[in-house]
Amino acid sequence: MDGPSGVGKTTCSRLLADILTALGLPVLHTTQPSDSPIGALARSGTHDFHNLALTCLVAADRYHHIATVIEPELRAGRVVVCDRYVPSAFVLDRLDGADVAFITNLYRHARRADLAVFLLGDPQVCLRRAQQRGTYSRFHRSDLAAAETERALFAETAEQFRATGTPTLIHQIGHADAGAVAAAVAEPITTAIAARSNPLPRAR
Repeated sequence: MDGPSGVGKTTCSRLLADILTALGLPVLHTTQPSDSPIGALARSGTHDFHNLALTCLVAADRYHHIATVIEPELRAGRVVVCDRYVPSAFVLDRLDGADVAFITNLYRHARRADLAVFLLGDPQVCLRRAQQRGTYSRFHRSDLAAAETERALFAETAEQFRATGTPTLIHQIGHADAGAVAAAVAEPITTAIAARSNPLPRAR
């Protein structure tokens, strides 16, 4: 689940995990940067690391997280709900000076999400929420123009992921609360899982 700062993705991803768990599905909720030593360094170092150095550090954490957490959990049959994934690189790393070709090449070996969820909301609302929450990263923008740019880049990235074949859900949150957003996101996930669990009979 990806989206601009303040759009509510952390809350929605947790609620989504709760909804899926309540339906009887085995679920892991996780986040990127991860809580590994690499992730902790990336998370705490946004004021110290810049441009390609931070881009590569976050990518290292992402690959480590995929290998040590996400893929083992998927092999164990769990649904993995990840708060931020590869799509965020195509926004935050671009804002930090990396170009799309570099980011694309950097993540060419990363596991593709079964469903890339993009939450998009009003930049003014997102900015207000981010300011109320407090900033702990230089990527948490403090002005409306920056918030509008971030939203536009996430919308652009969502369309690019959809165009390249990644199953993509773009959800305009509007005035819906986090619970309603999480429920809306849960629907295509449970539908897809049901389809996998109940394959169509073979033609005779």
